[in-house]
Amino acid sequence: MKNIIDNLIFGRNPVKEALKAQKVKTVFIQDSFSDRTILDLIKLQKVDIKRVSLNELNNKTNGVHQGIMAEIKPYEYLDLNELIRRSKDKKVPIIVLLDGINDPQNMGAILRSCDVFDVTGIIISKHNQVPLNSTVAKTSAGAINYVPVSLVNNMNQAIDKLKENGFWVVSSDGSAKQSYTELKYDFPIALVIGSEGQGVSQLVLKNSDYIIKIPQNGHVNSLNASVAAGILLSRIRG
Repeated sequence: MKNIIDNLIFGRNPVKEALKAQKVKTVFIQDSFSDRTILDLIKLQKVDIKRVSLNELNNKTNGVHQGIMAEIKPYEYLDLNELIRRSKDKKVPIIVLLDGINDPQNMGAILRSCDVFDVTGIIISKHNQVPLNSTVAKTSAGAINYVPVSLVNNMNQAIDKLKENGFWVVSSDGSAKQSYTELKYDFPIALVIGSEGQGVSQLVLKNSDYIIKIPQNGHVNSLNASVAAGILLSRIRG
């Protein structure tokens, strides 16, 4: 049985991005590891480095480690007011709200899309939501270091604050009558992505200004949450 530790990330790209963001405490590398770019970055950041066996790397990771893993500092959340303040600098700001995303793989993939499409940040709830952790970090391929995340006690209270600051709430839900292509995204947007199984909660839907859907013609009745987020963000920025 593998001894997986939650503050460890692995793989060259996730470790490299964490080093750039100064999130790394210690790096563990296999004896044969020779990636000069990463080794120079470790030296530049003055991070402790330890050489370990292949068996130890295999035992402490649950994927392809590429000869390297790192112990990371705890990820910090950004205050909601600061997240809103940062949005003021954007011509058409986007903040993504995740309503009950429990799969860390989805969370990491959504972070990647948010980085690609210049999202100001993400809002998540303390309840029924995967937090920022090493699995999210690994899946995000480094995007976790560039997309700020705000942790709130109550999603609807956060929505009220966003509305007070000029945001319009757009929720994605399969029951919507309006297609996502029919809306003109020329206003500050708070985009709500629902959970993998339940979708957006009824109270959040009630508090939304627009409810949209991605039309589907196949046999599966719902898109993966991260795929849906990517499609919607691409349309908004397009």
